[in-house]
Amino acid sequence: MQALQAHGQALLSAALERIPPGLRAQAAEAYNKACDQAAPYLAQGYSVLEPHAVRASEALALARQTFNASVADVDAATLVVATVLALLAIGLLLRVLRRLARPFTERGLLPVLFDTIRSLPPISGIIAKEKAKMRQQLLTARDTGVPGGGPRDTLTRLPARGTPAEEVAARLQRRALADVQLGADGESRLSGAVYMAAHSPHRQLLDRTVAAFSLTNPLHADSFPSVRQMEAEVVAMTAGLLGGGPGGPAPQVCGAMTSGGTESILSAVKASRDYMSARRGVRQPEMIIGVSAHAAYWKAAEYFNIKLHVVPVGPDFRLRAVDVRPRMNANTVLLVASAPGFPHGLVDDVKGIAGLAARAGICCHVDACLGGFCLPFVRKLGSRVPPFDFAVRGVTSISVDTHKFGMAHKGTSVVLYRSPELRQHQFTRITDWSGGLYISPGLAGSRNGALIASAWASLVHLGEEGLLAATARIMAARDELVRGIGSRLPELEVIGEPEMGVVAFRARPGHASRLNIYVLNDHLTSQGWHMNALQNPPALHFCFTYMNSGVAPQLVVALRAGVDAITSAGPAAQAAAAKSGSAPLYGMSNVSPDRGMIGEFLVAYQDVMLMP
Repeated sequence: MQALQAHGQALLSAALERIPPGLRAQAAEAYNKACDQAAPYLAQGYSVLEPHAVRASEALALARQTFNASVADVDAATLVVATVLALLAIGLLLRVLRRLARPFTERGLLPVLFDTIRSLPPISGIIAKEKAKMRQQLLTARDTGVPGGGPRDTLTRLPARGTPAEEVAARLQRRALADVQLGADGESRLSGAVYMAAHSPHRQLLDRTVAAFSLTNPLHADSFPSVRQMEAEVVAMTAGLLGGGPGGPAPQVCGAMTSGGTESILSAVKASRDYMSARRGVRQPEMIIGVSAHAAYWKAAEYFNIKLHVVPVGPDFRLRAVDVRPRMNANTVLLVASAPGFPHGLVDDVKGIAGLAARAGICCHVDACLGGFCLPFVRKLGSRVPPFDFAVRGVTSISVDTHKFGMAHKGTSVVLYRSPELRQHQFTRITDWSGGLYISPGLAGSRNGALIASAWASLVHLGEEGLLAATARIMAARDELVRGIGSRLPELEVIGEPEMGVVAFRARPGHASRLNIYVLNDHLTSQGWHMNALQNPPALHFCFTYMNSGVAPQLVVALRAGVDAITSAGPAAQAAAAKSGSAPLYGMSNVSPDRGMIGEFLVAYQDVMLMP
């Protein structure tokens, strides 16, 4: 204690020399008073710790003497080699332990535990039988789609001889009969999927456009300058709607066209990752998304080796900045918001999330694949739309699908960046290839120029006036469905307040035990409706497009009839319905904690879909 006090006095003297003379006496007095007050506590603590410290010192000295005695007869070289080997062994052991622990740290305890249980012979045998049963059911259901119930027209090898064009066309027509029959424009019962009017002059124009440019490829820009120019113009027109272009809040916005929303998202994630690597040196990138974000982000994390943080949405089913902030760290390269999210048609807190990104100096991507060609016109119609585009500080990239509400043919989307500096990290440049100098703007090399021309033709043909009119029809349909559920279906409730034409609904609390939403989905399917099934919570949604914008009254009637049929059935009939169709798989998915097993069934489904 005396030594400690002496050391403290020395420190005080050094500190007092730096204090103005007029304050030294007061500082010394305050220090002495503090020491007097603390002295009893320090003395008591020292008396408690001193015996333990003495014993520890003695034990250490004894261990040193014992070790020195045991190696007294060992030469120095042997001792050095033994030490090195021991360190190598310890290093190898730590490496093995890290490898064994990696599945637990990357995936969590429960997934690894479930994988182990599923690998046990009795369990794996049961699962294999169930997958085989599911596979056969899927094959049977698939084959029932053959028009007239006849044998499938299946090819498993290249024909030895060519087939006359007339016969090929006839076979194509027969195969098309197995597809959903869309009906008249505005009367389709298919949620989303087909966004343009199928029987309109607009579609005929696009078909002619595809035929005219079917041989073009923008990879060879010198040979096909027309599609190069049209791609640049589609990007510019899209940017102008979302805060870019001359006079906009972000005049440097640029971009490129892709094959669809998934590729646009992949491109933005890849560019953001590489940009942050070049700018900040981040080598272990992480990305934060909401649980309602598009599945493409899981794919991007897997493809580009990015750690993914999935954040629950708030009680309003929107991702909130307050829930994103705690997941951010030095390795975070990208925050993601949706405008709107696919499941519920709700726009996330883009302003708050992008603000977090701006303050942290990282990227923020807005997924407007659904909303990019709709929300600007919803706003023009006078409805409330939260800020989501490049006018929001911190938004660095946006994905927008021309093949959705841009009403172009399938296979085109646009990815936009706030600046060329960010966009260049999407490019692939190769300078040492023996085939010559090579650069590609995205994942694909060759691309179909006809689809680019289709997107250009669609936007030019419709213009702002046409897109505004289409949006008005879609919003009217949304309002009619929301009103119908509220007034005629007390057993159901709309999830949130959708900004555009995606309306999600679920069984209202108190009715869920009597109304299985997935059985309702199967009932609607049997009546020719094609809904989108959701999970967590169990729900359905219907996405209004121009093609189905006139069916809202019919859908309300179909929902009323379906709910009545399900709730009036006896317990045995309800239990049987829950074991057929899509209800069992979605029902299991909502209650099973073993997501790996659900994934195995999804793989089995995909395998069947890829069989001839």
